[in-house]
Amino acid sequence: MQLRRTLSFVVMVSLMFSAAVALLPAERAAAGDWPTMESSHGGDEEDHGHDAVAFVVRIENISGDSELATPFAPGVWVLHSEPGPLFVEGEADKGYGLEALAEDGNPAALAEALNGMGLHAGVFNTPVGAEGPGPLLPGGAYEFEVKVTHEAPYLSFATMFVQSNDLFVGPGENGIALIDMDGMAMEGMQDVTAELLLWDAGTEANEEPGVGGDQAPRQSGPNMGLPEIEGTVRVVDDGYTYPDVSALVKVTIDKAMMMDAGMDEKMGEKDEMMSDDKMMSDKDDMMAGEIMLSEEGSTPYTVVGGDTLGSIARRAYGSSKYWSAICSANGLANCNLIHIGDELMLPSHADAMAKMDSMMMGEKDAMMGEKDEMMADKDDAMAEKDEMMADKDGMMDEKDGMMAGEIMLAEDASTPYTVVAGDTLGSISKRAYGTIDYWSAICSANELANCDLIHVGDALLLPTQAEAEKMGSMMMDDGMDAMEKKDDS
Repeated sequence: MQLRRTLSFVVMVSLMFSAAVALLPAERAAAGDWPTMESSHGGDEEDHGHDAVAFVVRIENISGDSELATPFAPGVWVLHSEPGPLFVEGEADKGYGLEALAEDGNPAALAEALNGMGLHAGVFNTPVGAEGPGPLLPGGAYEFEVKVTHEAPYLSFATMFVQSNDLFVGPGENGIALIDMDGMAMEGMQDVTAELLLWDAGTEANEEPGVGGDQAPRQSGPNMGLPEIEGTVRVVDDGYTYPDVSALVKVTIDKAMMMDAGMDEKMGEKDEMMSDDKMMSDKDDMMAGEIMLSEEGSTPYTVVGGDTLGSIARRAYGSSKYWSAICSANGLANCNLIHIGDELMLPSHADAMAKMDSMMMGEKDAMMGEKDEMMADKDDAMAEKDEMMADKDGMMDEKDGMMAGEIMLAEDASTPYTVVAGDTLGSISKRAYGTIDYWSAICSANELANCDLIHVGDALLLPTQAEAEKMGSMMMDDGMDAMEKKDDS
């Protein structure tokens, strides 16, 4: 069946959503069912230390020219070190809130659950240039910023495919690596669309996409469709025809610009908080909301609701990267903090370019100096490496190595243990043996197919201390042999 829907149809569907944001009936949204976030862009504003690397993620809705134009709903992002924080392919929904996101476009419960499990997660819900949270229509984009560390180098996210019962777009359970196995952060703007799939949450029976009466734009309230019996999270395969994900969205990830080497915690301006383009809508400029600059001298500008230095720079210079030139020209103490009514002076385009060149040279020199210092300081570099690799000797030197939550092992037989929320084989090993190094012994003793994947309620048998040490020693010897073979090759 031909699935093409015109853009006017999508706009009509979007008008059915409440002004409060979308996928709930107006009376329910007005009652407070829709999550409202103090940070409308859903970005990462927490301090993660000096080893954090900031990235800007941009999700563009390009479905207008596809066979099924569709809005996308506000979504969730999460940083993690182990697979499956949002779902595990082939298994039922975990019940943390993915159902509400995939069926009704409500990400609040899932974000809250992820943060409650000790993960770092957030919501993206405001399209670039919008005044407040809402659905992402064709031609629009969500943007959000994340600060990534070596402890949680992978990014996962999910956003509802609105013209469906419970479909969503996102990467697989492993997520997208923003820091690789060698500890190197992603460089340059990367198009990661190829890593995305259209997923079926397995919580509601599917109807024909774009016409189903129980799909979000047409249902009378949330969670109205028939439940899918024994459904699992999987790549959608229900007999209907869907456009390729690459025809629906384009997702890019770019490292956030730094003002200098000492701003690791600030990580650039947040491009996603775009200003109110209606302020300049009476001008028929090619860029909606464009700020006309004086050719010579600075141009006065008054901050309005939703402005950031990045959004102002984009409207004035065509690129958000000039945010630092505006900050420097106005002598702002905090480049991330401006207020409605503040009076700014915007340098001319030529002055902004010159200032950026000067600042980038200074940043380059500072980064080179930092690199030389890091290379020269062997002890600091080794200490950082030891911390990242969970150095065995350092772990065993702790006086309270047998910490709170210690697992008491039997002396002459395996000890039964039931997996609880937050467990990994490493954390279980640490509580049972005083070190994470025997995770592989637990994996081997239980013949697990995937050592990185355990579930709440799984029953494990923990080897005795002596057995674990013996198995760990054997695996270490095997690892050394493999490394020697690799070096010889």
